[in-house]
Amino acid sequence: MKYFPLAKFKYVTHSDEDPRIVTEKEYQQRLNSYTTQKTALFPLLTYRSEEQTSEYPIFFLPLPHILDLAEQFRLNSKRIQKIAGHLPPIAISQFLNSLLIAEIFYTNEIEGVKTSQIEIGTVIQENNLIAHRQNNVSKRRLGSTIKLYQKTQHGKPIHISSLHDFRAIYDILLKGEITADRLPNGQIFRDQLPNGEALTISSATKVVHRPPASESKIQQALTTLITFMNDDYMPALFKALITHFFFENTHPFLDGNGRMGRYLLSSYISSKFDRFTGFSVATAIHANVQHYYKAFIEADNAENRADLTFFIESLLDILVSQQQENLVNLRQSMAELDNAKQKIRQWIEHHQAHFPERTSPELVGQVLFSLAQSKLFSYQTVLGIRDNEIIDNNKQKGFAKAQTRRAIDYLTTMNAIKLTSAKPKQHEILIV
Repeated sequence: MKYFPLAKFKYVTHSDEDPRIVTEKEYQQRLNSYTTQKTALFPLLTYRSEEQTSEYPIFFLPLPHILDLAEQFRLNSKRIQKIAGHLPPIAISQFLNSLLIAEIFYTNEIEGVKTSQIEIGTVIQENNLIAHRQNNVSKRRLGSTIKLYQKTQHGKPIHISSLHDFRAIYDILLKGEITADRLPNGQIFRDQLPNGEALTISSATKVVHRPPASESKIQQALTTLITFMNDDYMPALFKALITHFFFENTHPFLDGNGRMGRYLLSSYISSKFDRFTGFSVATAIHANVQHYYKAFIEADNAENRADLTFFIESLLDILVSQQQENLVNLRQSMAELDNAKQKIRQWIEHHQAHFPERTSPELVGQVLFSLAQSKLFSYQTVLGIRDNEIIDNNKQKGFAKAQTRRAIDYLTTMNAIKLTSAKPKQHEILIV
């Protein structure tokens, strides 16, 4: 028999018994199956009548399609890492920065928060350029947000072991993004609202969920979540998706919960699988936003009794689809980079007899190859590699600063590259 949500099960079963009894029997069979993955997380679920319950523990059944999707996710992650392992550092950095622009843009877009991709790219560059300074965060909007993602990009995973860790992440991630009247009104999280107002999550036509009303209830819920997050009894991928649901179900803040929930998912996937997939979470969700919200609505429905089977299946579908798109883009860019290498070699062979003094073919090749990586793996001009970065990279390879500048000037006069920014200086390759 096809696996149906418990809320619909009574309509599809053929039995003379009371539908409530039939549904209860099915629930017990699912919950106590040998293959069921069960947790000690008890979300606050809402009935259609708007009555609520937290008596059901989160569980899911690893159905064949879910196991297939999970295996596809892991294989895609390995394929992505294998391709990345053959890419030069500039190409990897540029591609990750391009993904990061989209990730920040779309996580805000989902919430109706307007940002500019050029603005985000500018902040990424500023944060990179001042990374060695004591105050190494851009003062522009989203400087703090982007810095947090960049720490993940550079292999610094977050660790949550206390309730205050949630708040610390929230304060950094959403610095300057939350209006004063929507900042947490409790000791750590939100608390009861004045005048008996209830925090609700609504669709276009009705209330679909009311999260816990008091900070004490939030603290209880997130304390159990911390235990779950730091326990390794469940496979990492399933744990990440369940954590995402439970955090959003608890909704511990007045504003910014969606952005923080997606950041937590992004950071966890980046550390456990690969950064390319981790930095595509919001992009994937934005492309399937109605599917995403429908999965939450069904999971929040008390009639489904905290069965997250369909929620996990839906999110895996969304993430695997985005991985496949990333693989296509990486393979295409890698093929273009191989073609660019050939064009650069041919250009050098044709022109090297007229190179300026102390300008070797190796040096010219390094400059052109750096610019080719930047052009092919960056989807925003603002992210393009700057002359000073090329100079610093070449210095590590034994080329003096003056030599690299001379090579850049020569290539500009030969129309192999062109100046795209005077301050800071930045060039674009023209021969690929």
